[in-house]
Amino acid sequence: MFGKIQRGISERSKESNPPRLSKWLNTLFFILLVITATTAFILWKPWSPVKASTNVLSTDVKDQQETNHDYRFYDQLPRQQVTPIPEQAVPTRQMVNNSVIISAPKAAGASVPEDAATTVYFLQVKSFTDPDKADARRSEILMNKLPADVITVVERGETWYRVVSGPFTTQQMALSAQQTLQNSGIDSIVIRN
Repeated sequence: MFGKIQRGISERSKESNPPRLSKWLNTLFFILLVITATTAFILWKPWSPVKASTNVLSTDVKDQQETNHDYRFYDQLPRQQVTPIPEQAVPTRQMVNNSVIISAPKAAGASVPEDAATTVYFLQVKSFTDPDKADARRSEILMNKLPADVITVVERGETWYRVVSGPFTTQQMALSAQQTLQNSGIDSIVIRN
C-alpha cells in the first residue's frame, strides 16, 4: 500500500502543465508585432502620391537642357517658309464619273416636281447599330472638311444610325465630296432627294 499512487493524482500532470507566463509572453509578442507592422505601414503611406524632389543636382539640370534641344522644331516650324508646289509638278487628273446616283423614295402622297431648285444631294456613308461607331465615322468626315450628320432610323424594330454628308446643291459638288471621301478611304453613295 505504501508504494501505490493515490487515485486521481498523477505525477505526469504536474510535469505537463506549461507555465502560464509563456502563453502571455507569446500573446504580448504577437500584439507588439501587429502594432509595429501597422505603424510602419501608416508611416510609409504607399497610397499617397510621390512628391517631386526639390533637390536637383547640377548634372540633372544639364541633362534636361540637352534634352530640350531636341524639341527646337516647335519654335522653328512657325518661322519656316513654305514653298508651294509648281503647277507643272501636279498631274492633271480628270475625275472619272462612274458613280451611281440613287433617287430617294418619295413620301406617300407627295407630288414634288423634279427641278434643279428642289433637288439636293446627300452622301450616305454607312449605317451602324452602335452610336459610338457612327459618331466616330462622322468625325472622320468632318476632318475632311465636309458636312456630316448622324440620322437615327428604326427599321424592323432595330435602331440604325446612318452617317450622311451634305446637303449638296449640285451633282458636281456631291461627286467632288464623294471623291474627297474616297481619297480618305471612306466609301459612300450619292443620293438625290
